[in-house]
Amino acid sequence: MNIIIKRTLYFLFSVVALSVALILLVLQSSQHIEAVHQIDANFATQNKKTLQHIIQTIKSTEQPVLLHITQNEINGLSALGHRTIPQFTSNIVLIEGKGFFRFSYELPLPHFIRFLNIDLTLNASHTGLDFDTVYIGSLPIPGNWLIALAEMVSPAYIETEFSTSLLSIVSKVDISPSSLQINIQAPNNIKSKNQSAKDSLFALRDQLALFGDVNDIRFYHQSLLDFIDNNEKRKSLTPYIAYMFSVAEKRSVISNIPVAAKENKAALTALVLYFCTDEFELLIGDVSNYSPKQALQRMRLQRSVSLRSRVDIQQHFIYSVALQLFGNSDASDAIGELKEFLDSNKGGSGFSFADLMADRAGTRLAMISTQTNESALLAQESLANITSESAIIPTLGGLPEGITQQAFEKYYQGVKSTNYIAMLRHIDEQLSQIPLYQIQ
Repeated sequence: MNIIIKRTLYFLFSVVALSVALILLVLQSSQHIEAVHQIDANFATQNKKTLQHIIQTIKSTEQPVLLHITQNEINGLSALGHRTIPQFTSNIVLIEGKGFFRFSYELPLPHFIRFLNIDLTLNASHTGLDFDTVYIGSLPIPGNWLIALAEMVSPAYIETEFSTSLLSIVSKVDISPSSLQINIQAPNNIKSKNQSAKDSLFALRDQLALFGDVNDIRFYHQSLLDFIDNNEKRKSLTPYIAYMFSVAEKRSVISNIPVAAKENKAALTALVLYFCTDEFELLIGDVSNYSPKQALQRMRLQRSVSLRSRVDIQQHFIYSVALQLFGNSDASDAIGELKEFLDSNKGGSGFSFADLMADRAGTRLAMISTQTNESALLAQESLANITSESAIIPTLGGLPEGITQQAFEKYYQGVKSTNYIAMLRHIDEQLSQIPLYQIQ
């Protein structure tokens, strides 16, 4: 008996020691790269074109698909990635025949194991993917091992008949100092199973319910439609928010378990599905079933309901609510900035700090309403009976708008400049004066 206990203890000790050693090898005390690019008007325009090009390339029916991206486009995406997720830093450098990819992610751990650093080198190849030794922290992994590991693991997450195909679709990689080109050859068995793959994806979405119970969201969506039938002439977003939170408050009270955050999220999601693009419903499941009259009514309200007497402010606000529900506050704020940089270019409406105010207000309302059950209950109490827009967004007077790219670069320089940070601080201070945004 003692021998069994000793062997068990020795085994457990060995597992713990191996785990600790692996953690110390993989995680490090400092990041090995710094963010060298920051988002600006030029990168914003470039990012939009790059993402559109990538999407169009992936949708192409021509074979092979040629995915081409320049070094400058890569730099722009690195800047956007860091602004969207501040903990994430990337630096990708192309030379003749090689691409050096370096990534760093800051974790909420003690300082000596705070950073996950990854270094990998992609080689030009006419026979698929070819990696040199990959370093995860101080742990070296041969590139061919990494590919073999992917081949072993992928069938557990992808249909077996797809795994080999998905790992071998890259037929050629060309790398120069100015660009990276990847040839993608989609196998016939993937093409023939597109519809079943879509069906499987939707089934997985419905099973996981990552963004809330579809039945709860459907209930709130129908409640919103009923409210609109009797209040179609309401031109401010405020009464719609107040009504949805009044319903959430009543449902939270009659429940025997703490559900305020869950109810608020479902209520806000229904509001987002109504006032935002139809594509958001793809993330949730089948919710809406508009009659022709309701569809026309919805289109009219999307174009007329306002905040601070401006439809664009309402749109910035509600889309930021959506981005917070489906992502996080950093992503919501970064995408809001990206849109303003696009507007600052020639032909746009100009960079607007008023729009950023609406972005940050929408993000905070969604975050406070869904973060914890305690904050959710306080948000219900605050929002269920609001009658003034001042309860969710400050006045916009004094916030610079219509700023051209040249004017922005002259006075604000960039997102890390003193003047720009001062403006964001001013906006946040204005928001902090509103009782709702004082909820912790």
